[in-house]
Order: sequence, then C-alpha cells, then structure tokens
Amino acid sequence: MTTGSLSGEVMVSFFAATMCLTPAITRPTVPFGVRVPPERANATVIRQQRRAYYGRTAIIGACCIALAILLRDHGSWRLSRIILLLELAADFGCYLIARNRIAAVKQAERWYAGHRQVVATDTSWRTDPPLFPVRWLIPALTVIAVTVLVGALRYPHLPARVTAGGHLVPKSVVSVFAIVAAQLYVTVLWTGLMLIVYRSRPDIEADDAVGSTRRYRRFLAACTRAFLTLLALVDLTLLLAALRNWQVYRPSGIGSALIVLPFAVGLLVLAVVTFRVGQGGSRLPGGRGGRGGYGPAAGVDRDDDRFWKAGLIYVNRDDPAILVGARFGVGWTFNLANPMAWLVIAGILATPAGLVAIGAALGI
Repeated sequence: MTTGSLSGEVMVSFFAATMCLTPAITRPTVPFGVRVPPERANATVIRQQRRAYYGRTAIIGACCIALAILLRDHGSWRLSRIILLLELAADFGCYLIARNRIAAVKQAERWYAGHRQVVATDTSWRTDPPLFPVRWLIPALTVIAVTVLVGALRYPHLPARVTAGGHLVPKSVVSVFAIVAAQLYVTVLWTGLMLIVYRSRPDIEADDAVGSTRRYRRFLAACTRAFLTLLALVDLTLLLAALRNWQVYRPSGIGSALIVLPFAVGLLVLAVVTFRVGQGGSRLPGGRGGRGGYGPAAGVDRDDDRFWKAGLIYVNRDDPAILVGARFGVGWTFNLANPMAWLVIAGILATPAGLVAIGAALGI
C-alpha cells in the first residue's frame, strides 16, 4: 500500500458518496440544474429521476470503490486516478439523463406559464457584507510555518540526494522545499477564491427573500470554516509527506495511512457540513414565509436555464459576477462570459504549470 494509491482510494470513495447524495443537498427549485417554480419542486418526474439517479450512482460508486481496492497492488498510483475519472464520467451521464428528462417535461407542460418572473437582490450586501473569518486561516499558516522550520533544521543533515516527486534528485533549496511551495499555492488559491466568493452576490429566492438571505449568510460562514479547515488539514498532509521525504520518520504498511489521514478527515468534515447546510443554506432551519412583513412574494425566480450549459457551466454576458452559486451540489462556479473570470482561471493554471516547468528544468 502506497500513499499515492491510498489517497486515490480516498478520493474515489469521497466522490462516490458526494455524487450520490448531491441531489439531497441541492436547492429544491433547481433539481439537476433545471430551474422550476416552487410548486413544481415535488413533481412526479423529479421524484422519479431522483430515485433513479440515487440507484445508478450508488451502483457506480460501489463498483469503482471495489475496483480501486482490488487493483491497489496491480498498478501505479495513476490507476486510482483513472478509476476516479471513469467514475465522474459515469456519474455525469446519470446527471444528464435526469436533467434532460426533467427539462423535457418542464417544457412540454409549460411550468412557467402564468408566473411573474423576478430577480431578488439584497441591497444591504454592500453596506453590511459578511466578514471573512481570518482567524480560521491561522491553523493553515501555522502548519506552513512548522514545515519551513523543520525543513530548515533538517536541511544541513540531509544526504546529497533527496526524494522529490517520487524519485531521488540532487539536494537543493528548491527540491527540499518544493512541498512548502505546494502548501503556499493551495493556501493562497483557496483563500483568494473564498475572498472572491465573499464579494459575490448571494443566492436569494424571490418567494422568500429575507429568509433565504439569512440562510445564505449562515451557509457562507459554515462553508468557509469547513473549507479553511480542509485547507489546514491538506497542509498537514503535505507536512507529513515532507517529514517522510526528509527522513524524520519512515512509515511502512498501515503507517502509510497516517499521511493521508488528515486529508481524509478534512474531506469528511466538508461533506458533513455541506450536507447539513445544503445548497445556499436550503437545508438550514428557518423555512419559508420569512419575508419580514413585506407581504406575499412578488413572483418566482426567473427561468434562467438559458444561461446554464448542461446546468453546470454559467455563461451570462449581462452578469458582472465572477463567481456564482453552483446549480448542482454545494459550491460556486465561474461566469465564463466575464473576462475577469478567465484571468482568475489563467492565474490558477499558470502557477502550478510554472512550478512544474521549474521542477523539470532542475530535474525534480
């Protein structure tokens, strides 16, 4: 059992569970990425497709987990990644089947006929924005500081060739502290994205504007804490990998699981939190009717399916947002019609590509 294969099994298991349970945490008015009026959220076709999706993805997940375990010792760590890609592709196919069938019934029965479609917004979001929980970054920064300190203490005592990227390379500051660069990249990337999320508009339901805004604030705070906790635990996993490379300890057998354990715990924490809060806080208590005395709802959410490609990719030139709430599951996605979104994506991709190029030039 290697650390690479074990981490692959963790990812296969994590996505098997999350992809299967995603419809349960998605907002009822956007089942499988299809916008529907509130009174249609429990339509027969939606119930049928949800049950079918649960069954299909459960079978796919069980098969992929079993395959990853059985082939653990019959290939490289890349094998589990291939299984993960096949798993995601199969789950995506299940999602498309459900989405297309719901969309077809929606169009045939004209679910939005006679509805007044509106867009709700919260004008206080700019004057009273939620505060980013900076103190939750302290654990991740502490782990990085400890990694740098231990690396500095071990550097003079390391042999002429050290382990980096899975093979032996000449000792240098770059090869020894490459894991610190990975920690910094992950920390800066996720912190930056969450800061953009905090300045993005909230997902507000037209028929429950005040109540959904309150729930979204609680959802944002809970998800941010969970993401930053995962971030610290990912950095801890990288620290444990560095300690192994720097010969502070030499795990073997089941001890190899120690390196992956923090990462697995972080994924579990994130999964539990997202399942508890739901998409945009839809599973949080508070119910509907929270319009604060403003009378009946002005209408229903606008049917904006035309801006969502396959219900997953958002493209709207008239929307200045860089990030918007995802339509399937919990999270956020880029508005690909916004040039600033492409600049952010380019920055995300350029940094690791640059690190790989530097490593290749130095023989790492």
